Amino acid sequence: MTIQITVIGLGQLGTSIGLALAARENIRRIGHDREPAVMKQAKLLKAFDETPYNLPASVEKADVVILCLPLDQVEETLKYIAADLREDAVVLDISPLKRVVAGWFEKHIPPRRHYIGLVPAINPLMLTENERGIQAARADLFEKATIGIAAPADARPEAVKLAEDLVRLLGGEPLFLDLLEADGLITTAHLLPQLVSAALLNATVGQPGWQETRRFAGRAYAQATGSLGEDPLPALKQALLLNPQMTTHALDLMIGALTHLRNAVREGNETDLERRLRLAYDDQSTWRKERHQAQWQRDDAQKVEYENPFRRLFTGSRPAKS
Repeated sequence: MTIQITVIGLGQLGTSIGLALAARENIRRIGHDREPAVMKQAKLLKAFDETPYNLPASVEKADVVILCLPLDQVEETLKYIAADLREDAVVLDISPLKRVVAGWFEKHIPPRRHYIGLVPAINPLMLTENERGIQAARADLFEKATIGIAAPADARPEAVKLAEDLVRLLGGEPLFLDLLEADGLITTAHLLPQLVSAALLNATVGQPGWQETRRFAGRAYAQATGSLGEDPLPALKQALLLNPQMTTHALDLMIGALTHLRNAVREGNETDLERRLRLAYDDQSTWRKERHQAQWQRDDAQKVEYENPFRRLFTGSRPAKS
């Protein structure tokens, strides 16, 4: 039995899904993008079997629809395809707000269609690559990567199993999350870095001396501001405003960490400053090693995270594992 998978949005992630499924039997890959030039390029890459220009025609026979779209395009797309989704179709999306998208789905999509959110990560070998868009698509983009599966409480088990099978076909390792947990993880790992990049730019560009400083801004500055643009501006703005509680909590933690560093410098507290910087150096090294090895011990990580979430912030030391 052949399964049709339709991918809407052929950027790096969407096209990589098509490439990753190319060698799989009994899968018909349909790709659609609002930009004809992008669809043409996807076809040249042989990422999809067909790339119809008509969006309803792309989904009317689909068993699975994957929305690889900026958040600000998701609700509009759901409205547009609602009448054409077949019964029992499963709609997956990769946008950064699962609770919001689940609400849009319930509002606009007829009954007997199913929503599952995906939280994608990428192959650790590509973490330092800055290229975006279809030109950065790769068949192995999801290998050795954890992909979260965020299902509503009333999701059908068959839909969840289908999402799990798809994640494994892509080369990823599934991790089951609830919608709230998924939103929290995405806020910390995806949205906050973009806000930090924006803040650094706001704090430096246009300040006295910038005319000269810009000539010397090098690798450190480029890397520190490089995450801005992971989401287009309209999508990033919407993601932040539709999730104010988690966004402000993440910002408060960041501001708190910066405040403690500032205080250590201002007070000349060498011991505290070194402790906080050493912790950051060690944690970065540990995270990179764990990310490349992809041998996660989730239970241990959760014990550390929830034992005392503020101890690191105020003391610059790690909570002890239980």
